[in-house]
Amino acid sequence: MQTAELLVEGMTCNNCAMGVRRRLEKQGMEEVDVNFATGEVRFQNIPNAPLAQIKDSIEDLGYIVVQADEPNVQKKNS
Repeated sequence: MQTAELLVEGMTCNNCAMGVRRRLEKQGMEEVDVNFATGEVRFQNIPNAPLAQIKDSIEDLGYIVVQADEPNVQKKNS
Protein backbone atom coordinates (compact mmCIF):
# COMPACT_ATOMS: atom_id res chain seq x y z
CA MET A 1 0.00 0.00 0.00
CA GLN A 2 1.00 3.58 -0.50
CA THR A 3 0.48 6.22 2.17
CA ALA A 4 -0.26 9.78 1.11
CA GLU A 5 -0.22 12.84 3.37
CA LEU A 6 -1.86 16.20 2.77
CA LEU A 7 -1.94 19.43 4.73
CA VAL A 8 -5.36 21.04 4.40
CA GLU A 9 -6.44 24.49 5.60
CA GLY A 10 -9.96 25.63 6.34
CA MET A 11 -11.29 22.71 8.37
CA THR A 12 -12.73 24.04 11.62
CA CYS A 13 -14.70 21.15 13.13
CA ASN A 14 -15.42 17.43 13.13
CA ASN A 15 -18.05 17.89 10.41
CA CYS A 16 -15.38 19.36 8.14
CA ALA A 17 -13.11 16.40 8.81
CA MET A 18 -15.93 13.93 8.20
CA GLY A 19 -16.74 15.58 4.88
CA VAL A 20 -13.15 15.21 3.70
CA ARG A 21 -13.02 11.65 4.99
CA ARG A 22 -16.23 10.68 3.19
CA ARG A 23 -15.03 12.25 -0.05
CA LEU A 24 -11.76 10.29 0.04
CA GLU A 25 -13.48 7.03 0.98
CA LYS A 26 -15.95 7.54 -1.86
CA GLN A 27 -12.95 7.73 -4.21
CA GLY A 28 -11.70 4.39 -2.90
CA MET A 29 -9.08 5.54 -0.40
CA GLU A 30 -8.58 3.35 2.66
CA GLU A 31 -7.51 3.99 6.25
CA VAL A 32 -8.42 7.66 5.95
CA ASP A 33 -7.39 9.76 8.97
CA VAL A 34 -8.38 13.43 9.04
CA ASN A 35 -7.43 15.77 11.90
CA PHE A 36 -9.17 19.13 11.54
CA ALA A 37 -7.15 20.71 14.37
CA THR A 38 -3.78 20.11 12.69
CA GLY A 39 -5.05 19.99 9.10
CA GLU A 40 -3.36 16.64 8.54
CA VAL A 41 -4.97 14.15 6.17
CA ARG A 42 -3.46 10.68 5.74
CA PHE A 43 -4.78 7.78 3.70
CA GLN A 44 -3.82 4.65 1.85
CA ASN A 45 -3.82 5.59 -1.82
CA ILE A 46 -5.26 3.16 -4.33
CA PRO A 47 -2.96 2.30 -7.24
CA ASN A 48 -2.96 4.79 -10.12
CA ALA A 49 -5.05 7.41 -8.30
CA PRO A 50 -3.51 10.77 -9.27
CA LEU A 51 -2.77 12.92 -6.24
CA ALA A 52 -3.74 16.04 -8.22
CA GLN A 53 -7.25 14.65 -8.70
CA ILE A 54 -7.55 13.87 -4.99
CA LYS A 55 -6.34 17.38 -4.14
CA ASP A 56 -8.89 18.92 -6.52
CA SER A 57 -11.73 16.93 -4.96
CA ILE A 58 -10.84 18.25 -1.48
CA GLU A 59 -10.61 21.80 -2.81
CA ASP A 60 -14.04 21.34 -4.41
CA LEU A 61 -15.34 21.03 -0.84
CA GLY A 62 -14.01 24.53 -0.10
CA TYR A 63 -10.73 23.70 1.62
CA ILE A 64 -7.18 24.54 0.56
CA VAL A 65 -4.57 21.82 0.13
CA VAL A 66 -1.32 23.60 1.02
CA GLN A 67 0.95 20.59 0.86
CA ALA A 68 0.63 17.26 -0.89
CA ASP A 69 3.33 14.65 -0.38
CA GLU A 70 3.58 12.03 -3.08
CA PRO A 71 2.59 8.58 -1.89
CA ASN A 72 5.37 6.42 -0.53
CA VAL A 73 5.48 2.70 -0.03
CA GLN A 74 4.59 2.10 3.58
CA LYS A 75 7.33 0.38 5.54
CA LYS A 76 6.48 -1.84 8.45
CA ASN A 77 8.60 -1.63 11.57
CA SER A 78 9.87 -4.97 12.79
